[in-house]
Amino acid sequence: MAIELKKADFWAKSINALSTFISEGNFRFNDSGISFKAIDPSQIVLVDYSIAKSSFDKYSIEPSYVGVDLVELNKIMSRILQNDKMTLDLTDNEMSVHFTGELSRSFKLPLIDVSEQEINVPSTKFDATIEINARILKESLKDAALFGSSVVLKAKDNQFIIEARGSAGTLKTVAKEAKNVIVKTNSEVVSKYSLNFLTNIIKEAEPESKIKLELKGDAPMKISYSIGQSKINFHLAHMIL
Repeated sequence: MAIELKKADFWAKSINALSTFISEGNFRFNDSGISFKAIDPSQIVLVDYSIAKSSFDKYSIEPSYVGVDLVELNKIMSRILQNDKMTLDLTDNEMSVHFTGELSRSFKLPLIDVSEQEINVPSTKFDATIEINARILKESLKDAALFGSSVVLKAKDNQFIIEARGSAGTLKTVAKEAKNVIVKTNSEVVSKYSLNFLTNIIKEAEPESKIKLELKGDAPMKISYSIGQSKINFHLAHMIL
């Protein structure tokens, strides 16, 4: 009874993305694949992650709902070597992670009790959708970090605007609709978010991949992208304008 990935680098990146905000949480293993939902301790970020059963080279595991220390699991996954095959197995009290390549290594992580509070993912009706190249968004946020700790995001007239303001100066970046930026909105949308949280949310997105931002004025934003064959969605709380 185990699951197997011949190329597990995207799983390692996924665990890194999750552990940035969540130190411990519950993974659900079922006939559809693996899913994970949690809210960070500050209740600023909700994470909704999933990977389909079909993404695995082997998937033979009993339906389970298990608590894991994500920080420790991330340490294990950071030790994966290029071309390593990963096998993951569960028993009643531990998760076994086995890497096979130039070396054969086995790690065992005790399962933990994590509150089984059901996470309700918001079903917000957003007013604007932006699909943007990850590299462009990351560079824009680096610019914003020169001056502020927060960013104001605007969508209007087929334009996506990022603004930052601080005692040292101000920034305004305008991304017009083009191949790498698609803006869909019926009215102007303005909302403010933590720059540090947003930067960490998108850190595992591949440079030339697409990130989808869904906005509503003065409301939480939904950020979605793929990590390899898995999908990750974040809901980021807004700040007062």
